[in-house]
Amino acid sequence: MMRGDSVAMGVISAATPFLPVLVVRLGGSAFEVSMLTAIPAISGFLLAIPLGQFLQGKPQIVPWYSGSRMIAHLSYAVAAIVILVAPVPLVVPALLVVWAIAAVPSTLGMVSFPIVMDGAAGPRGRFEIMSRRWAIMGLTTAVTVAVIGQILDRLPFPANYQLILVGFSIAGLISYWFSSRFRVPQATPVPRRDEGGRLGRLRAMVRTVRSEPAFLRYSARQLVYVIGTRFAVPLIPLYYVREVGATDAWIGIIATAQSLALLVGYHLWRRVSLARSATLVLVSTLLVTALYPAALSLTDELIAVAGLAAIAAVFSAGVDLALFDELMKRIPRQFGVTFTSIDTTLVNGASILAPLAGATLATAFGVAVALQIATLIGLIAVILFALDTRGRARRAAPGVEPGTGEPA
Repeated sequence: MMRGDSVAMGVISAATPFLPVLVVRLGGSAFEVSMLTAIPAISGFLLAIPLGQFLQGKPQIVPWYSGSRMIAHLSYAVAAIVILVAPVPLVVPALLVVWAIAAVPSTLGMVSFPIVMDGAAGPRGRFEIMSRRWAIMGLTTAVTVAVIGQILDRLPFPANYQLILVGFSIAGLISYWFSSRFRVPQATPVPRRDEGGRLGRLRAMVRTVRSEPAFLRYSARQLVYVIGTRFAVPLIPLYYVREVGATDAWIGIIATAQSLALLVGYHLWRRVSLARSATLVLVSTLLVTALYPAALSLTDELIAVAGLAAIAAVFSAGVDLALFDELMKRIPRQFGVTFTSIDTTLVNGASILAPLAGATLATAFGVAVALQIATLIGLIAVILFALDTRGRARRAAPGVEPGTGEPA
């Protein structure tokens, strides 16, 4: 079931590079294109905690997880219909409305995702299941992107995009068929106490979160790291085009190298976690990915840029696995959805603000300087994580790391 869902989600992930192109071809402005990434982040920031509170009382979370994702994925077929029937001046705003509505069930699926994956994997199987899932998705996405590119070139516009949009919704239905059959341990319902309406429930949630200092420390460190990585998001493509002069062909080569490197990374870090420790994976991968923006800013050779991007992708795979493991080790299972909703809110808040700050500093001081600032922020996060792992090692029994003992 997990493999089938991973393949279907890999197909759906192939939509990411084509949606901005579709909006541009339909006459969308730069602002409208930017809304494609802003809408999910804003939805996650505003809705993750309320949706987490809603899900917290549900003993069976899989139906909500699979159902919400299915509804979100059906939006692609709705978008195809909008392109067919909407007046030309209104088609792009109408598409943005469709994606804004779809962002609500998508956020619900995003909040429940860690709990479902952790339940399916168990505390000692996180690295195994997530490395396989993300590797399968990455390979499927790479193949799907290549196939879609050929289809788009051979069919007239906009029928070509309508066809692939419907295909993404079909993949969403296939994903639902597989994911609805996941088997995870049933959550123990937590009684909801009436403590004065919404404000009282919010106070109760704050007390619950404050009772888990390990989660709070993790969230603070992760937030610094996310700010550094999101800070660089708009800078890297700018550097490719403006500083290095990369053509579309070279950008395609770089993207392919990154996709293949991710597959290598997921396999590599799963094996390292089994042979060594989760701590080694965490600190080493964070360090290299933090250094990547500054290293990129020091070269204007396309081959070197592609090589750096591939190396960073290998280590980025380790970051994905290690941070997922770190998060799940610090979440009390009975309040899992509540804590993942808070984590989602913090990450999306950083995803909204950090790119704006990066773009502003790039305008003021240049892209290379802004990339180096991103590295400084990332290195602060690495130091914080390293200090925490050192402190935990001192408190732990000799030779035993708390938690799973191995990367998730």
